[in-house]
Amino acid sequence: MKIKTFRAKSFREALAQVKKEMGEDAVILSTEEMKGLPPAVTVEAAVDYEIQEVTAPRRPVPSPAAPALRPPPEPAPPAESAGIRQLQRAISEVRSEVGTIREFLETARAESGAAPLSAGKRDVLRFLKGRGVREEFARNLCGKADNLREIPRAMLEEVAVREGGPESEGRAVMLIGPTGVGKTTTVAKLAAAATREGKRAAIVSLDSYRIGAIEQIRIYSKIMGVPLEIAPDAREVKACVARHADKDVVFIDTTGRNPMGGKFLSELSPVYESGVPVETHLLISATCDHDFLEEAWKSYARLPVDFVGVTKVDEAVRYGALYNVAALCGRPIAYLTTGQTVPGDISFPSRKKVLQMVLTEDPAESGMAACAQG
Repeated sequence: MKIKTFRAKSFREALAQVKKEMGEDAVILSTEEMKGLPPAVTVEAAVDYEIQEVTAPRRPVPSPAAPALRPPPEPAPPAESAGIRQLQRAISEVRSEVGTIREFLETARAESGAAPLSAGKRDVLRFLKGRGVREEFARNLCGKADNLREIPRAMLEEVAVREGGPESEGRAVMLIGPTGVGKTTTVAKLAAAATREGKRAAIVSLDSYRIGAIEQIRIYSKIMGVPLEIAPDAREVKACVARHADKDVVFIDTTGRNPMGGKFLSELSPVYESGVPVETHLLISATCDHDFLEEAWKSYARLPVDFVGVTKVDEAVRYGALYNVAALCGRPIAYLTTGQTVPGDISFPSRKKVLQMVLTEDPAESGMAACAQG
């Protein structure tokens, strides 16, 4: 038996290689799909060794001058050895099992709807993955875009941004998100942006666990002339907000927590139970690993998230991360941040600007200007 492993870009291409090199009688032993850029598959195939038939010895051709000789009797074919019969049975069993596996894989592929893409859709998929759009989202867009020209229209339906200015008046805005995403700095940036628009703002901090967090937000508030309240826990938020009833907006900074633990849900529930109208912003880093982001969103989605803010955009490898966040969370993007500078390094882009960044801009080239108001 001859066994060989073939590697190709797709199962169709790998099977073509098997057929070309090993013929129609080849059987597939195993298949494996390897994710990555670019994706690939491996197929292990086998074919039987040809068992040479035992033939009778060639009869001599008599000379014309010689008298005709009677041919010797045909030798009886040798009996098949037990080893050959055992090998043939094993091959038959392997072929039967492989056929069953092949039927299962073909059925699963058909049920998943993974129909072959047209040439135009393959261009769409290749382009979007090159821009950093996750493959599952890129394939969804292939269902709406038949060619590259149709990508902006297809993406426009999936990306939403906050309309009507940075913040709504007359309510508290609470920022939540994983540890290290930049909540405290973003709170200061939002307070500064509100102040520049002539709004009266205040800050309430719940982040009393992190070393230096209180001192950091205290310095920011002093520089901006924005009052600061320190709440020891979420139950005190209502009283803190009430003391600033004359303000247009109160920003609430929360403590970073591991979202997979779920503890933050019970810690923040008193804020929602206080009767204070709260607008919740989930901060997501543009550099966040997608698997972590997916698990984090499953936890944060249990809270009434209104908007997402994408931080550390200047550190992103590709701006497709913006689309990944919008597609996964299904919430409008409220703002983008690109650094630590307060009151700068924050923008409130239009939907057109977000799509322009995803489809055409390179973080390495656009730098801080990438988040300019669109």
